[in-house]
Amino acid sequence: MSRSLPEHTQTVVIGGGIVGCSVAYHLARADHDVVLLERKQLTSGSTWHAAGLVSQFQGLPCVTRLACYGIELMQQLQAETGQATGFKNVGATAVAMNPARREELLRRMDVAIGQGIDVRRLSIDELGQQWPLLNLDGIVEAIHFPNDGQTNPIDTTMALAKGARMAGAQIFENTEVLRLRVENGKACGVETTQGLLKADNVVNCTGIWGRAFADSCGTRLPIQHNQHFYIVTDPIDGLENPTPVLRVYDEQAYYKEDAGKLMIGFAELNGIAWDPKGGIPHSFEFDELPYPEDHLDAVLEKCIERVPALGEVGIRTFFNGPEGYTPDGRYYLGEDPLVDKLFVAAGFNSSGIQNGPGAGMALAEWIIKGHAPRDLVDVDLRRVQTHQANREYLLQRGPETLSETYAMHWPYKQRQSMRGLRRSPIHEQLLRAGAVFGESAGFERPMWFAPKAVKAEYEYGYNKMPWFEHWASEHQAVRNDLGLVDLSPFCKILVEGRDAERVLQKICTNDVGVAPGRVIYTQWLNERAGIEADVTVARLTETRYLVMTSAATGLADEAWLRRHTAEAAGVSITDISSAQAAFGISGPRAREFLAAHTDSDMSHAAFPFSTSQNIDIGPINARVQRISYTGECGWEIFVDASFAAFLFELLMSGERAAAPKLVGFHAAESLRSEKAYRHWGHDIGYTDTPFESGLMFASKMKKAGGFIGLDALQARLESGSHRRLLQFLLDDSEHLIYHNEPIFLDDQLVGTITTGTYGHTLGAPLGLGWVRLSDGDLQSNLEERCFEILVAGRKVRARASQKPLYDPLNLKLRH
Repeated sequence: MSRSLPEHTQTVVIGGGIVGCSVAYHLARADHDVVLLERKQLTSGSTWHAAGLVSQFQGLPCVTRLACYGIELMQQLQAETGQATGFKNVGATAVAMNPARREELLRRMDVAIGQGIDVRRLSIDELGQQWPLLNLDGIVEAIHFPNDGQTNPIDTTMALAKGARMAGAQIFENTEVLRLRVENGKACGVETTQGLLKADNVVNCTGIWGRAFADSCGTRLPIQHNQHFYIVTDPIDGLENPTPVLRVYDEQAYYKEDAGKLMIGFAELNGIAWDPKGGIPHSFEFDELPYPEDHLDAVLEKCIERVPALGEVGIRTFFNGPEGYTPDGRYYLGEDPLVDKLFVAAGFNSSGIQNGPGAGMALAEWIIKGHAPRDLVDVDLRRVQTHQANREYLLQRGPETLSETYAMHWPYKQRQSMRGLRRSPIHEQLLRAGAVFGESAGFERPMWFAPKAVKAEYEYGYNKMPWFEHWASEHQAVRNDLGLVDLSPFCKILVEGRDAERVLQKICTNDVGVAPGRVIYTQWLNERAGIEADVTVARLTETRYLVMTSAATGLADEAWLRRHTAEAAGVSITDISSAQAAFGISGPRAREFLAAHTDSDMSHAAFPFSTSQNIDIGPINARVQRISYTGECGWEIFVDASFAAFLFELLMSGERAAAPKLVGFHAAESLRSEKAYRHWGHDIGYTDTPFESGLMFASKMKKAGGFIGLDALQARLESGSHRRLLQFLLDDSEHLIYHNEPIFLDDQLVGTITTGTYGHTLGAPLGLGWVRLSDGDLQSNLEERCFEILVAGRKVRARASQKPLYDPLNLKLRH
């Protein structure tokens, strides 16, 4: 007898793969009323054909924590539900075939240690004992994760579904969702083939259908389904059970023992999109795709050389199935910024089995609590850029994401597909000047400039590469003379109307009720005092403000601003980023240089720090604000985009004063790091408060009317915290650091690096990093303590400081 849908539920989950079943399981276990709808049968999309690899270490700390939880859950589901999952703790090993990959593995091992993962190096002899069938020729390094394993995707999903039902969830198969119901910008239910189901929350766990469903909802979800291949051999003599999962990145293959057979999967360097005409067929259920005969020939030849036994057995399965990939290789989790109460868990990049259980738990907590329950910035849906959901864009970027899975993960490595989509008004001038571009939010940004005799392209490596000296030259130009950086990609949001001050005063921690012409640095907090945004606000007139933030966070910051602006408020919010260009001029010669181009008084008395004026620069009127992200005296120049090229050429002509040196974002990053300026998304996020982050100077606790998060921030001040964000300068000038390296104090792991770069003025690698310290440590002189950073398996001594190591009194900035 068929059941009827209820009229209402607290949350409806769309999609019956492992992710949707995990969300339903965790909601139901929390006594939350939940209904799961599956268009066909559970697991019939892409879950059923997954390889079933599960790994603890995922690179990103938040993803690693969720993956570890998922493995723990897999090991207890059978006892809880009576449904076996097929989980086996066989471990996993990765090998390197060259020195570059060895360095990568050692640095991955560093990061894993910093995230509390059990990992160890294997000798080549130990590798041979672990994998007797393996040809060891050419292997130079191996690392082993003993707590990794494999599971049966269908059985694990069915265990989650059974556990969800046992806890009260209702699951309806063969129930297709036709459309989302939205009222006043809020999801309120779904229309299905069985009728209307009203709901307080709707969750998109539709996997490879994720983009199409989002399109139907009037929002955007950049997911591209790619073709993913594996083969399964006939039984192989001598293949032991259990055998650790083996990853040979340099040959784009992984190996998994499966009942005496080998499953071999691929992350080939020439990935292929799947783009069926008219979309995914309506009948798609437990389907396979045609296997292209020649596509993997070169990879398979390497596999036979690596495991010679493959040449003596047959292949019983050549499999090709679709998997959903995102433009940046990270999955999506969280609430849609355009539709309230529409949540998403999708785009798992062939890792849904290992990441789905933990992601489902985190999203369930998010739904119940009404906010992100932990630091999920790296996978937060709000990072999505509108242009990324374009079909043509995804058809190129999606396969590249697949190919990058086993490619070298170099620091600063740039994507190759769909470049040049968003350009500064002076892009061509920068290109002619030797700019080597990187991509951020689709924008082409100059990362460094190649002199005329140098080829303008990256050469990648983990330590000092040939372009290091050009980066250093740009950095030192700002410190010792003058530099110009193109800030045009930065997001600029105009807030205007009679209630503009009132709205921003409630959102900003700092006091923005200032006179027109003032520029204020501030944070935006959530109710728990976590930092949602780190911005600069310029008051232009009594009723107009300009909010400036990074290109990468601009859409999220605008969405936060709109959600916290009452509909009835007399305020309009407009993104004017494309209408204005912006240049940063900074260095000891900045005042003299600008004075040569304007009749306005540029003296400190006439143009003090944190103020803004409209001035004429040559024949062009521009708004100029005295603020700098480099730590030197400087100004930011904002001009109508149509005047940008002329103004740039004037400033660089040298006719009125010696031209500044063009500066890329590598130098901008190292300059701000020497000053210990924080970067939202790297150093701070929505689980960090201004107190721990060292930003209390921008929180006006006694401001009339307060601000969002004030009470929670006051409580944190009173309770105290053992977390601190510190600056670190390494003793060894050769081993560069980048991100997530572990920090030790007296041989005890106390934290990780959030920003790593090179301090060209300070003369060594440096970074910012979060540490958790005891009461005794906090009361000690931290600069005299023995901190060490783990870099490629070697601990390097580092000096710690709570104050900027460069110009701690801001004398250069404010002179």
